[in-house]
Amino acid sequence: MVEITQEDMIAIELRADEESKSPFQAYVFWFFLGLVGAHRFYIGHGKTGFLMAALTCSMIGLPISIAWWLADSVLLGSLLQHEREIVRDRIAREVLDLKRLS
Repeated sequence: MVEITQEDMIAIELRADEESKSPFQAYVFWFFLGLVGAHRFYIGHGKTGFLMAALTCSMIGLPISIAWWLADSVLLGSLLQHEREIVRDRIAREVLDLKRLS
């Protein structure tokens, strides 16, 4: 059975840091372009980003978009954490696959 060592875990975390989306950038997108869903496009949630942009552009949906934008100020951290976990799991699978092959 192949196991991940402590060195592997450190390498996985370092690579996850490099490949994950930047929280600072995500919040900059949220603050300046959040009503058109730019922060959601940035973190890979294109469908909801498009929906947010469409609501904002429709003007009728603007109040919904504003409420969503405010809610995302709280939700964005957990969305980023979930995205980072996906990246970390993918990298861990790659490391395990490489160890199995060698």
